[in-house]
Amino acid sequence: MSTVLDSSPYPMHIPAARALYRALYSNIPRPQRAMYFAVAANLNAGFMNPDWPPVDLWKVILETAANAKKTRELAKLLREDASLAAIHPLLDALLSDQIPICDRAPRKANEAPDFFAKDDTVTEPESLLFHDDLTLSTGRIPWLTGVLRKLSERVPAVCRLEVAVHGEAQSGTGFRFHEDWILTNWHVLFLDGKTPAAVTAEFGYEQDENENGLTPTVIACDAASIVSGKGDDWGVIRAKSAIPAAFAPIELSQSAPAFVQNPAFIIQHPNGARKRVAYTRNQITFADDRVVQYISDTQSGSSGAPVFDEKGRIIAVHHAGGRPQEVAGRAPMKKNEGIRIGRIEAALKQSGFGF
Repeated sequence: MSTVLDSSPYPMHIPAARALYRALYSNIPRPQRAMYFAVAANLNAGFMNPDWPPVDLWKVILETAANAKKTRELAKLLREDASLAAIHPLLDALLSDQIPICDRAPRKANEAPDFFAKDDTVTEPESLLFHDDLTLSTGRIPWLTGVLRKLSERVPAVCRLEVAVHGEAQSGTGFRFHEDWILTNWHVLFLDGKTPAAVTAEFGYEQDENENGLTPTVIACDAASIVSGKGDDWGVIRAKSAIPAAFAPIELSQSAPAFVQNPAFIIQHPNGARKRVAYTRNQITFADDRVVQYISDTQSGSSGAPVFDEKGRIIAVHHAGGRPQEVAGRAPMKKNEGIRIGRIEAALKQSGFGF
């Protein structure tokens, strides 16, 4: 049973507590809005500075709430906000004293993500690639509709993964890439580095055009079949039964190079929720022969999601999300990182995996 909302001091050592913390600084990165919730929960704002980065401000808000035994009250206020639907499942689990299923992506002691190239700091030149303008030239409408058409063709292959071991569980994203095989991150399959006892894939866990939830196709996977590479954070697992043809695979051979300033589109299960696609404010800021970094929206649970270019060609597998930052007076943004798909494909072939 979760004690996150009733513990004092705030139990940051509990995975569910860290999941709530990350959900809040990722989904409410603006200090003014964070302060609004703090004041609404009758917390002592004297300990808080609205000029702090969101990762620091939310830490103090949660610590203050826990010390005042008002974390549950704060969670209820957050749950009532319709704009925070992405984290409602997490809040529902905590409010009902259930243990939420979380993505335990590797983090450093200061909450910095485990990036393979540089770090998650957003530089001013990178921030200038972040397009605040959400309008589009009418001449670009055919381009946008073409991109969305290609992405819609890739959607069925993407699935939500649930991994369990020793009474604990976490969720992530994966995708069918070959026959009955699913590709994701090493850290998604190996919860806290432990070999999984059970892995389940949910295909079609999404909404229809009227935002009604659809019934997913649930398929058990064979944990003994895993082939993986911890160094580059990738892993593949085979389904125990045939994956229906409706969930057509994303072929790794149909990949593409990544270039700075080009967009990166991500089909994902953020926070373990129904499928979403990041398609705006999503410029690539860095690329080398190992990773691609991009300012595209991701959350916990997005680990293992496929990253596409504007032609719907896969370029990377998302593996680490940065912390939101304000740079050059722009809206809070965060840099994320994916592993180049060509690198994973080469590693699979080296491991003896036949395509």
